[in-house]
Amino acid sequence: MIARPMRHAYQVRTRLPEREAQTLAVAPVLARAEAAIGRLESELGVMKAVVRAQREEIASLRAQRQLLAESSPDDDVRATRERWAALVDSLLIRAR
Repeated sequence: MIARPMRHAYQVRTRLPEREAQTLAVAPVLARAEAAIGRLESELGVMKAVVRAQREEIASLRAQRQLLAESSPDDDVRATRERWAALVDSLLIRAR
């Protein structure tokens, strides 16, 4: 013998039609899904802004590095280097 749930007369009257029950059950799920989608879209926007800023910074640093690598020493730098070299030479000559 298989046990079956008993249906009472009041249970049948209080049930919603199937279509309304599905609509009511799906509404909270859709609301949560839409909220999650909105949150993910805003996070994606922030991540894109961060990536864009990083790319701009990298491009700026590469341009600075290339500028430094290509530039020759200025006259001031050469003059300072020559003064130090002369000072070191004079100190080494005096030490002998």
